[in-house]
Amino acid sequence: MFRKILVAYDGSEGAKSALAKAQEIAKAANADIHILAVGRIPEYAETVSEVEEEKQQAQNYYSKIMDAAQRELKKQGLSPVVHIDFGKPADTILRIAEALGVDLLVLGTHPHSAVRRRVLGATVDKVIDHAHCSVLVVRA
Repeated sequence: MFRKILVAYDGSEGAKSALAKAQEIAKAANADIHILAVGRIPEYAETVSEVEEEKQQAQNYYSKIMDAAQRELKKQGLSPVVHIDFGKPADTILRIAEALGVDLLVLGTHPHSAVRRRVLGATVDKVIDHAHCSVLVVRA
């Protein structure tokens, strides 16, 4: 059974569905639950202050979203641990999952067209391909 669960969470409908499913599993398995938000930073920033400004904006944005998610889980009797990190979403999710030693990664998704998926890349696909643990993908 699962002992430590990580949910990638950005406040989207897909992420909310993933959080609900992770909550259900965590309660049934008496597992620890971690919630991760990944803030993107500019890849081609002109100055260090530009990067720091983007990080601060992302930190403020995700702090509010994560506080709401944390309150919801606490109402259900869970004690989630919140993480906010920065970088490319798939790489960051994989790095944090491995560092925490989770045995289940839960991701939300919504269907994309094949063209959009090829152009943008698919975070979920990369996580599935490279995760060290089980991955549950929950569709919105």
